Amino acid sequence: MERSNIRVPLALALLFNATAALAVPVTTTIDVEAEISTSVRVYVDGKDVTNGNVSVKLDNQGGYMRGITPKFVFIGNASVVSLRLTPPPNKALVSGENTMPINTAWILDGNDNGIGVTTGSPVNNRPVYPTLADVPPNDVGVKLRFVSAQRAETYPLGKYSGTYTVMVTPSS
Repeated sequence: MERSNIRVPLALALLFNATAALAVPVTTTIDVEAEISTSVRVYVDGKDVTNGNVSVKLDNQGGYMRGITPKFVFIGNASVVSLRLTPPPNKALVSGENTMPINTAWILDGNDNGIGVTTGSPVNNRPVYPTLADVPPNDVGVKLRFVSAQRAETYPLGKYSGTYTVMVTPSS
């Protein structure tokens, strides 16, 4: 009786061993790829304003309504960017039926009172940094200056507004 008890486990072990020897492994390959597209974000005062907005209030300075944006800094995986400004209709702010034509200029040297570059043409080759921590302390960024075309007292009373759009185009 003991002999038959030993034979059954031995037969089962041989059966499983034979089945395992007959199993053929299969393989499946997985091809993985990733494509990184160029991406740039716009920061103002350390905040991401990409697809957002920046508010500028014009104040009476020297008889003209003036205002300057904070500096724009570009973060991403591009080398440089180009900037183009699209003004509101007639390049003017509106208050009801009244308009206030505005002259705009890019400020590229950090000097708010310095000579600006016309916004009628794009600004090219502005640096892009990988992270905010990589922006050097002496980076002046890009600002926009807004100045009324005429002295403030020539415009009727009212609250004038308009929307300007900065288009940022990455370059590799």
